[in-house]
Amino acid sequence: MSIIKAFLYTILAFVFWTIIQLAILLPIVYLIGKPDDFTHIYGITRILSVIGSFFLIYFFFRKPNFDLKRALKIQNYNPRIYLYLPLIAIGLLLLNKPFWDFTKIIEYYQGIPINNYVNISSNNSALIYNLISAILIAPIIEELFYRKFLLDKLSKNNSPIIAIITSSLCFSIMHIETPNNLIPTFFSGIILGLIYLKTKKSGYCIMLHFIVNLIIVTTSYMGTSYDNWLIGYNFDLIYWLLFGIGIFITLIGIKKITTANTV
Repeated sequence: MSIIKAFLYTILAFVFWTIIQLAILLPIVYLIGKPDDFTHIYGITRILSVIGSFFLIYFFFRKPNFDLKRALKIQNYNPRIYLYLPLIAIGLLLLNKPFWDFTKIIEYYQGIPINNYVNISSNNSALIYNLISAILIAPIIEELFYRKFLLDKLSKNNSPIIAIITSSLCFSIMHIETPNNLIPTFFSGIILGLIYLKTKKSGYCIMLHFIVNLIIVTTSYMGTSYDNWLIGYNFDLIYWLLFGIGIFITLIGIKKITTANTV
């Protein structure tokens, strides 16, 4: 697969995602009217649009030859690798933190007071939809598309570095609705890409994606969210030390996975 083709597939997935959302929401709003509680409609639409957009890509452009029995066979996976995935997940969250906090860091050094208020939703339905979307749908669908499909095809016609960077850029572009998430998703894509090319197993990538999203979603509904707890250090030495630790343990985790996969 060429680099241009990979970007075109990503853009097409985004177009399908948008069309599906509009096809569901517009008739409801204009024919029935916007309900007082939009939680269920929005939650279901969000899930269907993600599944539908990538399904259409597979249906029209790639007939997946997926061996479910082989994928579920425990013997095909190294349990040692799964032990290192939580380590990498924590490392990714720490090293990506300054990029998520970029705006707050700029404001802090400009002397602008930082709002550490955490808006904790009490809507249980919204939480359920977020959990389904973030820790079930996203890890499976996105890893099958960006790693199993795009990265696998790109690596056949390009160097591993170019293939990983391209697939990571595509992965990042699809998260453009949250600009501060572009760089973190790019770095996460790099790590996920390395794991996939080293192991050729989507299961490891899905599990790592699951762990990262699980930590983010669940802590956002706790009294002290992941998004805010480090800001208590006011971006001082401890904050940046934790950033460095994140880089270190991520690299250690990748190294351990590489070693475990060659045993």
